[in-house]
Amino acid sequence: MTAAWLFTSAAIIAGLGILFAFKQLLRGLSYRMERKEFNQQGLQKDQTRYFIQVALFEAIPIFLLVLGFMFMEDNEASLVSLSIPLIVILGIILICISQIWSSKQEVLSHPDIGKSEKSYINTIVLIGFSTILCIPVISIVGIILLIN
Repeated sequence: MTAAWLFTSAAIIAGLGILFAFKQLLRGLSYRMERKEFNQQGLQKDQTRYFIQVALFEAIPIFLLVLGFMFMEDNEASLVSLSIPLIVILGIILICISQIWSSKQEVLSHPDIGKSEKSYINTIVLIGFSTILCIPVISIVGIILLIN
């Protein structure tokens, strides 16, 4: 049972932490569009800051995942005992998806957005989905492996 909660903790920390960094990135992009400073150098700076934050937010969850896989052999759990951690992780995934979607719509509702800005934001959103949801998906796989 310890492994399931380690996986759940990793998903919560990574999902919400990286979501915070992603929303900060989109706020920065929106601010750049308002000030008409949507240039390559500024975008690279924002992306670099985002990926550094992702690395920092993923450090502890990766350690928790490793611990969870180490404690996996000690646990004999049924589907009923693993249902609460699975529901929590699925809830985190749904919260993250809805927050990403609402942030995207908020940025794309800007009146002066061009075609290149729109495609850049769509690319950033896809990167956001993959960075935010990777640890929760790995946690779900770990919990599924715990089922006897």
